[in-house]
Amino acid sequence: MKALAVRAHALRETARLIGRQPGSFLLAVLLAAAAFTIPLTAASLVRSAAPLLRQLPVGPEVNLFLAASTSTTEIRQLRSELAGHPGVAQVEWVTRDAALKALAQRAGGTGLADLRTNPLPDVLVVTLSSPAAPAEVDAAIAEWRRLPRVESVAADTGWHRQLRGLLRAATVAGTLVGGLATALLALVVLASVRLQLTASSEYVRTLRLVGADIRFIVRPFAYAGALTLGLGMLVASGLTWALVAAATAPAAELVEIYGATLDLRPLPPGWLFVLTAGAGVVGSLIASIGSRWGLRRYR
Repeated sequence: MKALAVRAHALRETARLIGRQPGSFLLAVLLAAAAFTIPLTAASLVRSAAPLLRQLPVGPEVNLFLAASTSTTEIRQLRSELAGHPGVAQVEWVTRDAALKALAQRAGGTGLADLRTNPLPDVLVVTLSSPAAPAEVDAAIAEWRRLPRVESVAADTGWHRQLRGLLRAATVAGTLVGGLATALLALVVLASVRLQLTASSEYVRTLRLVGADIRFIVRPFAYAGALTLGLGMLVASGLTWALVAAATAPAAELVEIYGATLDLRPLPPGWLFVLTAGAGVVGSLIASIGSRWGLRRYR
């Protein structure tokens, strides 16, 4: 019962802290919401685009066009040899008949029905591992051009190099944004705690004079910090939902140009519940540390 009474007192004191400066508390919640909205929106976009990203090959692809007289046994042996090459993720055999069928589907069958013989060669599509360096890719292509039964080699590795650069830039940008958002959240909570301590200086000084326990004094400020970041996460969830809803139609039209589909969706409610609870815990910890630090002047 004593523990419940202590926590009930802390909740009442938290309400008084917020009531003394409601404008400052609201501003802190809005700043926290702004800091949370960017990573939440980015997480929603990445989660929605995950099916598209999984369709991309893990690394650059190299097409080996084989001579028309190459037998099935020779193709299988060559495929096995390529699969054992360092840095090769997979080797796919596209037969002449499969290639002609795919070409006919793209062309709608126009003119291909009159062909008496299949002019297309068998192709081995070699997918390299993602960490492959450009120099390693060029060396492998030069080696495969000299293989027997390989008439020509075609590789478009430029897009993969651009993709690697884009991913590196996105990683750096995400790290910077995440770091700035974290710093902003910590500053918001610490500034709010400082204002609350200043507004409650007489009350805190009295508690210190009568020998109140530090945890007893700090608990209301910790609760206020939890409310600040918890409510900020809830507001950010609503803002993220609005942003994702507004971007759904333009994003769908953009990816449709490339023959793909994209269904933008915000994070599931279960995720948001966990994130809100986690934000509350983090806010409580930051506020607790900040208030303990601020209490040093009341010794």
